Amino acid sequence: MKKPKSYKWQKNDGTGTMSRHLRSEHGLGPEGEEGSSGGGQAQLHGYASDMPGAGRFIIADELPYSFGESVNYEYFNRVALQPQYRRVPRNTLKRRTQQSYYAYREYGLRKKVIALDTPTRWNSTYKLLHDAIAYRDVLTDMYNESRATDGQFITNDHWSLAKIIHDVLETFDNATHIFSYVYEPNIHTVILECIKIICTIKQTSLANPGVAVKRLLDNMKVKWCAYFTEFPPIYAIAAILDPGVKLEGLTNLLTFYYQQLDVQFDVPYYVNNCKRILERLCEEYGAVIQPQPVGSSMGASRFGILGPVLKKSRPDGSGSSSSSSSSSSNIG
Repeated sequence: MKKPKSYKWQKNDGTGTMSRHLRSEHGLGPEGEEGSSGGGQAQLHGYASDMPGAGRFIIADELPYSFGESVNYEYFNRVALQPQYRRVPRNTLKRRTQQSYYAYREYGLRKKVIALDTPTRWNSTYKLLHDAIAYRDVLTDMYNESRATDGQFITNDHWSLAKIIHDVLETFDNATHIFSYVYEPNIHTVILECIKIICTIKQTSLANPGVAVKRLLDNMKVKWCAYFTEFPPIYAIAAILDPGVKLEGLTNLLTFYYQQLDVQFDVPYYVNNCKRILERLCEEYGAVIQPQPVGSSMGASRFGILGPVLKKSRPDGSGSSSSSSSSSSNIG
């Protein structure tokens, strides 16, 4: 008996050479069975819903339409994926692929790569939802078409929930863009923007009492409190130096903030501690840089809905307390 030749990988040899070697030396056909010829007339796959998916695969990899008639591809699908798969005639595959193309072209949307989100980045979730909502019709049709056999469909309720979370995260995304300014001062805006975010979460929760929305927003609030229950003093000091905020405005803002969070916090102690830190800084640098009186002529319109909170009177009815020191008069 003649010993079969060994297969050697050489330059310019590929899968074609290996296939011919298996047939000639080992008697193996395209399905891996001895003596198999691999011939026969191509038959239409009985599951028409899989046809657009096969078409997208062939177009993406720039394969010929005759790929659908491949005996090896049929064998792979029947063994690994779908036992009832049958080969698809090239003309049938071409026609169905063109039909799918013309159907999706009617949406009038340009090609879009939608980035996936990450569990630790709310901005990534916002961007994913922002792009997906713009393509909701085509995404709904494509997904529902692919899940026709198990009945797991995307409905309008899913998109309504996505829109609610999108609008909440939009406030957060806008705030992070403000924090990312390089050529403008922004540290004094941190507390203001954080208050806007938590107000949006609470107002959305009150306006949407559904169980799914409430569970999502409650989880967001818990994660938020893990990072922003107490602000680092640098943010409070920057807010005090803002002519439109100062000590009284900061006290009002923080009181309002913790009311929205439903968290008990000693705001007067925190503000007084920040005031002491700032006074020490003024004494340290006062000999080098003479502080100048600062007015509050800047309009409150830039604070938006927080304007009335800034001007709120103290519980005892008094306004800003005066101090004998120049530093206290400038920041009070």
